[in-house]
Amino acid sequence: MDLVSARKQMRCWIRSQHLICHGQDFIFETVDQSLIDRFEACLISLGGHVRMVRAVGNWPMGPRRTFKVLRAEAAVPRPAGLELQSYWADQGSHQTRYAEISS
Repeated sequence: MDLVSARKQMRCWIRSQHLICHGQDFIFETVDQSLIDRFEACLISLGGHVRMVRAVGNWPMGPRRTFKVLRAEAAVPRPAGLELQSYWADQGSHQTRYAEISS
């Protein structure tokens, strides 16, 4: 993935509340493993890496059906990390869309 596409995708995830900033770290939450893989590809393009991926709860999807909420914690080095933190401060949220499940 090229650098421009990676930045654009990360900004999209910030606006959709999948990606938040917590101190110097980025936290990405989703119910889809393929999104975790795409997130990792974006990070690698920006020079970052995923520190840890773990299940943090279950998201109800209808009667008797749930999906695991996956949380990836990542680091992005400067200057890309600083740029994303600034964008998150302007456009992002302090909680992910799954915050009520994964708190």
